[in-house]
Amino acid sequence: MKELIQSARAAFAPILARRTARKGAVLVAPGERSTRLFLVETGLLRSFHVVESREVDAHFALEDGVVGAIDSIVFGRESRYGIDALEDTECLSLDWGELESFLDAHPEHERLVRKITQHLYAELVERFEGMLFLSARDRYEHFLARYPGITQRVGLAHIASYLGMTQETLSRVRSARGS
Repeated sequence: MKELIQSARAAFAPILARRTARKGAVLVAPGERSTRLFLVETGLLRSFHVVESREVDAHFALEDGVVGAIDSIVFGRESRYGIDALEDTECLSLDWGELESFLDAHPEHERLVRKITQHLYAELVERFEGMLFLSARDRYEHFLARYPGITQRVGLAHIASYLGMTQETLSRVRSARGS
């Protein structure tokens, strides 16, 4: 994915806007309409969903990652998701409407967007299948493989939320593995 995002930075440079987000900054609030994608250069963004006044982590975007309120982008509605910065973050912001217009004028970049979309879809399916079919320990192992070093950057509450388990279960899984 890293190579695809780097290619996207170069291809879409004319329509990218630089954005700095301090730790704790909200880029998209739940209930807000957003047409922006964020390509992380340094730092860490997360996407979350609010369920019964509790935040549930849905996605982490680290360096060379991408995140957006896809429900709002695709359906033009208020998003169920929020996006905030878990670290001071430098990212590039891309408006979906501008991207569509840019691609109309530069169709040679359609393939790049398709490849990024396919990659993101495959990650989503893998995450969904993991939640359905993997044990808590296997979900944690997969998480560590997908996001190397993230345990030094993200609190255990966020990791447990992302993995769909309690902090107590995560603690047991970590103890059993020796980390």
